[in-house]
Amino acid sequence: MPLASIFLLTILVAYLLAWFYRNDYDPMKMINAYLIYSLPLFLLGLFMHVRIILIFGTYILGMIILIFRNQHYFDR
Repeated sequence: MPLASIFLLTILVAYLLAWFYRNDYDPMKMINAYLIYSLPLFLLGLFMHVRIILIFGTYILGMIILIFRNQHYFDR
């Protein structure tokens, strides 16, 4: 259950960041916002006793989702 919570939270954050920056074409703002999310994610994951490699993998998955969702808004 803790891993599923981390996974769902990461997907939610990726979608929200892509939506929030949908009209801003500077990718550094979005990347910085996602980097800021990394610290709470790792602390929450460690608090919930999720292995670090799984937290890191989930973080990378969220980054991939963020890139593709941002491309979706850019193509419109």
